[in-house]
Amino acid sequence: MSLSQNLSEMERTRESYWRAYPKTSPIKLLWRALTVRHCFHVLPGESILEIGAGTGLWTEKLARVFNGENPISAAVFNKEFLPAAREKHLPGTQFLEVKDLNSDLPGESFDYVVGTAILCHTLYLENLGAIYRLLKPGGQLLFFEANYWNPQVFVKTIVPPIGRLARNARCQVGMRKYDLMREASHQGFTHVQVIPYDIIHALTPRFLIKWLRAIAFVLEHTPFVREFCGTLYIWAKKPGDEQERRPQVSLDFHRELFGSVSVVVPCHNEEMNVRPLVNALLKTYDRYILEILLVNDNSKDGTASAIRALSAEDPRVRLIDRKPPNGVGRALREGYAAARGRYILTMDCDFVQIIPEFRDLFAAVVEGYDGAIGSRFSHESVLINYPLPKILANRGFHLLLNLLLGLRVRDVSNNLKLMRSDVLKRVDIEENHFAANVETGLKPIVAGYAIKEVPISWINRTAEMGISSFRLLRVAPQYAMALFRIVWKAWRSRSAKRDRTSIPRGPDRLRLDEPGARQNELVSR
Repeated sequence: MSLSQNLSEMERTRESYWRAYPKTSPIKLLWRALTVRHCFHVLPGESILEIGAGTGLWTEKLARVFNGENPISAAVFNKEFLPAAREKHLPGTQFLEVKDLNSDLPGESFDYVVGTAILCHTLYLENLGAIYRLLKPGGQLLFFEANYWNPQVFVKTIVPPIGRLARNARCQVGMRKYDLMREASHQGFTHVQVIPYDIIHALTPRFLIKWLRAIAFVLEHTPFVREFCGTLYIWAKKPGDEQERRPQVSLDFHRELFGSVSVVVPCHNEEMNVRPLVNALLKTYDRYILEILLVNDNSKDGTASAIRALSAEDPRVRLIDRKPPNGVGRALREGYAAARGRYILTMDCDFVQIIPEFRDLFAAVVEGYDGAIGSRFSHESVLINYPLPKILANRGFHLLLNLLLGLRVRDVSNNLKLMRSDVLKRVDIEENHFAANVETGLKPIVAGYAIKEVPISWINRTAEMGISSFRLLRVAPQYAMALFRIVWKAWRSRSAKRDRTSIPRGPDRLRLDEPGARQNELVSR
């Protein structure tokens, strides 16, 4: 069979598969579309090619996620699917009949090429070569394909009659992680990652999916167990200057936020990160930013000098040079106290990769929320090579937190938060180190402020990002103490309210017995 025949048959099989599971398919396809958005950090105007779009089941989710900001070309290999696909009238989307992937589409025309259950066939090497031709220099691909070592896929692959009975395409194969990494590299791709993904089976009852998703975060990062996931997440890049390829796009769309944001960043030995971070913030959200407060927390390297150089270039960049002892909580206290904006965006210095995702936090406060937290563990978040011990600690911590306080939060301890300045300034930060991140996320929620969790990605830390000083065994007791202190004060406050008449009080630092002005319901996604 030719490549065109393979792709045509794979498209028909994939279409049949997704339609066979109408209760779970929309959820899983949406997850994959969100993964595309978060992993690429797509900017408005960048072009996307979907291979094997069929009737547009996944294309519909892609168009929803990108909100018409990106031109989507959906390549269809079976002509009979085109009428149903085009009837969807998806914004920014064009369905194209493609007979030959090597000749029907112009080379170096797309920033991203994506697909789901379309690449896992006998001619995938030729398929990768065609994708390489279509990508712009610096462009990337992302595919979700059947994992050879998943028991179900394995049986269908090694026993062809069972595969045919399960309606697999004749050319369909399971993909082996290390073989695929080697062959993609031979095709010329760099930064190749092949990661087991999606351990939730399509037959899972819909009502169980949201509960199993939390368990899936753990299983998908557990050695050996993860190798049996049903899908492989395949990510690779074509060599080239990515920054030259990408458009110069600002994401500061909301006029009501112009000149209103103070960015507070604790910096400990971040000499190599401060300039990329500041440049990316100003490039992406320039009109929002009133000031960027870089809190040098007793660094041993040239962090302070690097910040001074940035301040000389842009007076909005300010150095807060702390005296010993160091600590994240101490740095946040000083940064919040010095902030002058109506909103405070607090973050770590190595978040430069996910800066385009901050727009979801800004959108939340424009919607009327008092603040937003970037959640690594929402149903729509993306985790790539997150350390398993940290996952276990984080999930256990939040399970206990939710049980003790009757909440439904997922990642309040992440130091990516955008909140009204008065909310954060009134938080009584009692912890001096990393556990302060729990207080800045949890205390406003317990006090009654409307805080929204929005999904973000976490990409494995690279060498050029420096070395994290977070040590799980050292900080775990601090997190536990912070939680139990908050729980005790919350319970004591509730008991006191039952026993006394409410008495008006003047403003003070935000403690758990002093609820915020708004008592809106926490919305967690």
